[in-house]
Amino acid sequence: MADEWETLISQIEEVISFAKQIQIDVMDGKLVQPTSFPYNETTLEGKQLPEGIEFEAHLMVENPREVGLSFIRAGAKRIVAQIEGMDDVEETFIQWGEVGVKTGVSILLSTPIESIYPLIDEEIVSSVQIMTIDRIGYQGEEFNESSLKRISDLRAKYPDLLITVDGGVNAQNIVKLRESGADLFGVGSAIMKEEDKQRAFSQLSNAIE
Repeated sequence: MADEWETLISQIEEVISFAKQIQIDVMDGKLVQPTSFPYNETTLEGKQLPEGIEFEAHLMVENPREVGLSFIRAGAKRIVAQIEGMDDVEETFIQWGEVGVKTGVSILLSTPIESIYPLIDEEIVSSVQIMTIDRIGYQGEEFNESSLKRISDLRAKYPDLLITVDGGVNAQNIVKLRESGADLFGVGSAIMKEEDKQRAFSQLSNAIE
C-alpha cells in the first residue's frame, strides 16, 4: 500500500524480477477509509508504469471512470473496480473496454452476488474478483471462509468465467481457494511482509500447481 508514487515504484521493484502480474490497490478515502497514491486522475498525469509486467488497478474509489482512464494511459492492462463505488456501471466498463483493456468487477461479500450477473451475461466484464475479507482497503485482514461457497457457486453458474480472489490469501487457504474455483490470486501481506519475497511467492505458486 503506497502513499506516494516513489513508494509505489519501490514496492514494484521488490517483486518485478519474479512477478508476472501486479495489482495496484487504489483508495480515495471515501469508499474505504484509507487513502493511497495515486488515488485520482490528476496525480497520475505524466506517470508511466514500468514495462514488461501486466499491471492491473483495483479501484476502491467512488465514481472510478476517470481514475480508470488515467491508469490505462499510465500502462495498466486491466481495470478492476468495486461495484459498490460505481455509478453508471455498464457505461463505465464499456468505456474502459473500448480503449482496449480488460475489465473486471470486484464485489464485497456483503453485496448480493446477483448484482453482477448482468455484467457477466452481457460480457461487459471479462472477470470477477471476489473479495475474501470483510473489510477492504487494509492489508492483513482475516480471510473469511464463507467466500469459498460464493466462489464455488459462481464457478458452477459460469464455468468459463475468469474468477480472481483478493484478501487474506496465504499458504493456509490458497489450495482451498483453487479447489473452489478461483483462477487468479491477489496476494499482499503473505508476500510483501516476508523478508524473502521471491521464496514466499514460489511457495504459494507451487502449492497450487
